[in-house]
Amino acid sequence: MGYEPLARFIDRFTIEYVREYPHPVPRVWRAISDPAELSIWFWTADFTLEVGSPYAFGGDDSDFKGVITAIEPPNLLRFGGPLAHGQGGYFQIRLEPTSAGTRLTFVQHSEPGFWRKSEWPIDPPELEEGPGLPWRPGTLSGWHSSLDCLGDLLANVRQEARRAAEERALQAIYREHMRSIPAE
Repeated sequence: MGYEPLARFIDRFTIEYVREYPHPVPRVWRAISDPAELSIWFWTADFTLEVGSPYAFGGDDSDFKGVITAIEPPNLLRFGGPLAHGQGGYFQIRLEPTSAGTRLTFVQHSEPGFWRKSEWPIDPPELEEGPGLPWRPGTLSGWHSSLDCLGDLLANVRQEARRAAEERALQAIYREHMRSIPAE
């Protein structure tokens, strides 16, 4: 089974995924900035596209919330960290035109304690948590799979069952990949 490139660990607290889509930047921008479209390929999304606007992913009982901290249509959208924890962590999507369509660069940065719940076990277990190791194989495979689902949406195809199976397989791959996380 072939997969898109794995995330790259820029440092202990920052990951980057790069994808190329054969669609123009305005089409990809709509898919990342319209809550209705984002809800199809990622998770239920609720926000108004304005800097400082609160966002929420995953429904009412989710704590995946924060504020939008940067918008540069049609090239950059940044979601800041959880409202209760300040603005140090973020995830952002940058779009660049290419000769074949659009290059999407997704970066997530986490500060110690961001995005990590204390009840989550360390995985892989031999990694020392250190000051707030934020990554888990399921988180990394989830972003990976979501970006694949974005490609499906743009191509107007539905592959939910295939993507779910791939995401489960990717967790093992990311568990091994996490062993390359840079030490502090």
